[in-house]
This record gives sequence, structure tokens and C-alpha cells, in this order.
Amino acid sequence: MRTRLTQSDANGKVNFRGPFWQSGVSTSLAFPRHHGILRKGAFAMPTLEVCIGDNGREFFELTDDEMLVGRDQFCDIVVNNHTVSRQHARIVRTAEGFFIEDLSSLNGTYLNGRRLEGRTPIKDQDRIHIYEVVTIFHAGAPPAETDDDLEETLADVPLPEEANREIDAARQVPSPAHKDADDATSQARFRAALKISLDLEGELDVDQILPKILDSLFEIFPQSSRGYILLEEGAEGHLVPRAIKHRQSESGHSMTFGPISRKMALHVMSTAEAILMDDAPSDPTEESQSVFEVHSLSMICAPLMGPSRRPLGIVYLDTTDARNRFDQSDLDVLASVATIAAQGVESAGAKHTIWDVGTYKRHLGTAKQVQLQFLPQSRPEVEGYQFYDYYQPADEVGGDYFAYVLLPDGRLALAIGDVAGKGVSAALLMANFCAEVRYCLATCGTPAEAVEQLNQDLSSETLNYHFVTFVLCVLDPKSHVLTMVNAGHLPPLRRRGSLIEALGGNDAGLPLGCDAEPRYKQVEMPLEPGDTFILYTDGITEAMNAAGDVYGSKRLRSTLGAAPAGVEELGQALLDDVRRFIRGRLQSDDICLVCFEREA
Repeated sequence: MRTRLTQSDANGKVNFRGPFWQSGVSTSLAFPRHHGILRKGAFAMPTLEVCIGDNGREFFELTDDEMLVGRDQFCDIVVNNHTVSRQHARIVRTAEGFFIEDLSSLNGTYLNGRRLEGRTPIKDQDRIHIYEVVTIFHAGAPPAETDDDLEETLADVPLPEEANREIDAARQVPSPAHKDADDATSQARFRAALKISLDLEGELDVDQILPKILDSLFEIFPQSSRGYILLEEGAEGHLVPRAIKHRQSESGHSMTFGPISRKMALHVMSTAEAILMDDAPSDPTEESQSVFEVHSLSMICAPLMGPSRRPLGIVYLDTTDARNRFDQSDLDVLASVATIAAQGVESAGAKHTIWDVGTYKRHLGTAKQVQLQFLPQSRPEVEGYQFYDYYQPADEVGGDYFAYVLLPDGRLALAIGDVAGKGVSAALLMANFCAEVRYCLATCGTPAEAVEQLNQDLSSETLNYHFVTFVLCVLDPKSHVLTMVNAGHLPPLRRRGSLIEALGGNDAGLPLGCDAEPRYKQVEMPLEPGDTFILYTDGITEAMNAAGDVYGSKRLRSTLGAAPAGVEELGQALLDDVRRFIRGRLQSDDICLVCFEREA
């Protein structure tokens, strides 16, 4: 089909609508009458060719020394498209020739595929992209018009060379999440990533994986109207829909509003960045020019970034619910989910592929570094106390956990946990758990209430695949009292002189995530000068040597009793003894150790 511009009023305003799939929006151009729409053969001076849709084009004489292009009605060439800035670009004629400059627009102006920086000369046949609007500068008469000269292909769409291209009110974020996100956002992000990861465990068929991902996304984002997953296929890298989900309307009919924007999809693939876009006009009094004339969409789109660090495709969601539009936190969640989903897609293809072991190890090494960012980077500094910690997963990533959280009243929370299982899924739950612990400590009144809230969260339907053994200790350095809650974890040990004593074993509750109902008991105990407390995971007591013997609690207590004074010396002595014991055999489980001592 051929789309042409047609003059519609005395001011020379023309309206066009490009192909639904290609442009994603409809646009109107308004040209002051003195520029005029040229008739064929009447080219007395340089012209600007405007191309929209399938081969639609018209030509406009550049008669003035300066001509503004933008959405503002006072521009010389008005583009009524909300992705174009009010004063987007300027074409200037000087004695040296014609120039174009971007006027600090949101989405930029592109000359032959490159984003403009400052005033730039233009020459015959140069292509200028004013976002959706493609224009061509002709120094003289333009070429004869044909039906297929200006057919837009994927290769013709300008893609930014910089990572900071903005799409209207879009927000772009690297995948995955920011470290400094608030606890609530981090909690949602990792909960979503965990849900997808656990759903995909053991699944090797891509056609089974992708619908599962969309089903999970519609649970995570209940306001979603449509969801698409497109994968890059073929030698030319075409994006092909592989999974589609439409929410049913109240009438029972599928809520379909047409395909997604191709430019949006290509932008995400090109930059490997997630974007948020809202097609509602910035001025609510403006007439809607969207292809979604009735339904104003809020859209989020993220790349499927697998271990290869190359986008495999995109995942896209939109909503027509004006009260629940997507926001930045939703985009962060989708970006994290897309990364996990891409790993599932690549893993499904791995059954037909010989893994490059070196590359695989490098990816795991990167994952390890990311996971370590969620663990304490330094030890607390509390007057009168010394601290020591050690963490070593059996694989590159693991499910053991520890934390120090300074509370507003000056108390210090110390926590240690062990997620059932090992590897990536345990590491993801551990990452989610980091945010959960901080959130519960900040919102609950007592340590027992915080642990009960953690248990309820981990017992929810979305996280019922794993359980966590956990100990929470809250140290009051002023009163020298320790409050402890144990959820099915190995009892902490106290060294007082040469005596080693297990603490609170009779008061321990069930591991977190087993049952949403149990209540947990907190116990208080005074700390005397010289007291040392040892929190550890079963990677120590269950360490196995070449003969198949386990390290065990008895050897643990004997080693601690004979260890030198000082919390760091004690911790090092214990770890050295474990290494001597397992010599000749690989570490079989994650090891985590936290020790603290009240100075004598």
C-alpha cells in the first residue's frame, strides 16, 4: 500500500498515518503556506523530501535562512508526534551551504544514522531522521518518484550509537538492577527473577519455556494487557514472535491493539537496554495521534541477555490501565526477569551444543562477583567488640548468607542463613533474601516479628520451592545483651574460657518457608567480657574427607576450645583445621562463618 501526504486545510496542514507495525504512532505535519507542497517538476531551489509509511513522500522548498522543525505550532515544519520535541531541530542556510542542528531534543536528530552533535553541514541525498519522520535533503531536483525507492526496511531505521538515546518519556536502565535501589524495589526484582528461574529449572524446550515466562510475567504484572517474546532468528536476524499472551477483557474477548513498535524493538536490541515508554501525549489537551486511538498504552520492553552478553530477543509488556501504568520499578523488575529468562532460553539450546568450558567458567565468575556485592563488604566497627567472617561457596555461586545491619537505635543485627540447595537457584534466593531481611528489620518491632514476617514471605505461593535455615542475633553494645531467634539453623556456639556451649537449641523453630503459621521465640543472653560467639553453616560440620568421614560437631568444638585468643585467630584456626581435614577432596558444600567477641 502507498501512503501519500495530502493537503487538508488553508494552512497547508497534512495528516498521514504510516503502516501500523512499522511506525507505532500516527503523525501529522503542518507546513506554513509560504513553503508550500511542491508539484512535480517545480523544484527551483534545494528541497526537503519527507517520507512516511510505505513510500509516501512530498517535497518542500527550503526558502528561508532558518527553518525550525518540531512539535510546536510556531515551527516552520510542525510534526505533531509526541516523540518529537517541541523545537526539535533547525535547518540553516548560510553562504557555505545548508546546515542542520539538533536543539537539545529528547530523542535526538540523526544524520545518515549518526546522532548530531552541534551544527553539521548537509549535502545532497543526506538522510535526516527526526525520530519517526524520515527526511532527505536534495541540493537540486530530487530523483523521479518510484513505488519502491523509499521502502523502509529494518536496516533503514536509525539506531543510536550512544547509550543515552531517550524515547519520549522513556527511561533506560542497564540490565540488570542498580545496587542502590531501595529495599522494596530490590525485593520485588529478585522475587520476580527467582520465580522465573525456578519455573525454568530442568526445562529444555524453548516452546515450553517462553509461554511459562509470559504466564509468570502476567502474575508479576497483573495490569498487563499484552505480552510478547520475540527471538532473533535467521541469518538476517529478524525478530520473530515466539510467544504471545493477551489478557481477556470483561466481555471475554482478547484485548488486542495491534503489533508493537518496530523501532522500539530495534532500539532495545541495538542498545541492550530496557526502556519504559508511555504513549499518552505530554499535553492532555492535544488530540491523540497514536495508532492506539482509543487505548493509551504504557509499555516496558527489555532485552533477553543471555550469558553470551548478546541480545537473543526482547520481552515486551503493555497496559491500558490508566491507574496502574508501568513505572521505573516495574522496568527494573522486567530487566532482571529478562536476564534470567534468557539464561533459560540459552540453556534449552545447550542440549544441542558443546559447551565452551572456559567461557562458561568466566560467566560463572561474573555471577560470583555480582552475588558477592550483596554480602557485607566490610566488618562492623562497634566499640568494645571485634568481628570476623568468612564466605566460600562450593560452586562459583552459592546459597549461604550472612549480613550485618546497623539499626537506627544503635543496635547491630547479625544474621546467617543457608538456602536449601546449591548453585544458581540457591544464589538467586539468597539475593532475594538479602533485601527481605533488611526490609523486615526496618518494619518489624522485634527480632521475633522480623523472622515471622520473613517466614510468611518465603512461604508465599511464589516462593514455595525452597526453605532457609536462619539465625538472627541483635546485639545491644550498650547493655551487652544479645537477642537471638533461630529458625531451624545449627545452634550458635559460645566460647567462654575453654568451655564451648551450644545456645538456644531447644528454642529453635522450623526453617523459613516450610509453614506460614509457626511463631518464633526470641531469647536474650548477657555477654561477658571475653565471650566469643560462633555462627556457622553446615558446610563446616558436614565437610567430608577423601575417606568419606565428616568433620562433625565434636571436632568443631575441640578445635574451637583449643584455638588461640582473639576472634580472628579463632576463625582462622577453625578454617585451617577444616582445610587439613578435607585435603585431597573438593569442598562439597558452601561454607559461611561469622564470629564476634566482647573484648575483655
